[in-house]
Amino acid sequence: MTGGRLSLAEAERLVTERLGETPRAAHSRFVGLVMQQLAPALDADPLLWRIVGLVHDLDYFAVAGDWSRHGLVASEWLAGRLPRDALEAIMAHDHRTGVQSAAAMAEMLRLADGLAVLDEHAGRDRTIVALREGVLETITGSRPFLVEIIGGTAVRHGVALSSLATLLADLPRQGPPDGGSMAP
Repeated sequence: MTGGRLSLAEAERLVTERLGETPRAAHSRFVGLVMQQLAPALDADPLLWRIVGLVHDLDYFAVAGDWSRHGLVASEWLAGRLPRDALEAIMAHDHRTGVQSAAAMAEMLRLADGLAVLDEHAGRDRTIVALREGVLETITGSRPFLVEIIGGTAVRHGVALSSLATLLADLPRQGPPDGGSMAP
């Protein structure tokens, strides 16, 4: 990896290198797009936020299920290539690391990650309806924590759930580049 700030092209290359053409890579690309769309509402840099969303799961396979390290390893790999707040967001996106951050970028990364998970598991149409109607709890199934991650975070940052529904409706569906199934 070259020195200096991580570019979008380099971030894309890292995702391909570390995650391949897996559902996790598709998830990461989707989180990057969600982050890019959320940034302007919070007067943040859309390109930086997209890159952070894109690389947040780079270590997904490298940590081999040791979720207490997930995000920490990726932030070590990216040290010196992203600003401190970006590295902190990556470290704090999974609660199992014990790293916490109330910074807007970190909270929005958790929201974008949660929204991507809900979109994948509940389905796009059900997720959009639940966001519009403010009834996330009806579709979270075994993931009730997503209500706080998505709904609570949105409220704290003045982002209407209906605007998340619109954002989601305007994004491409998650999936591998060939349009195949993302089933586990």
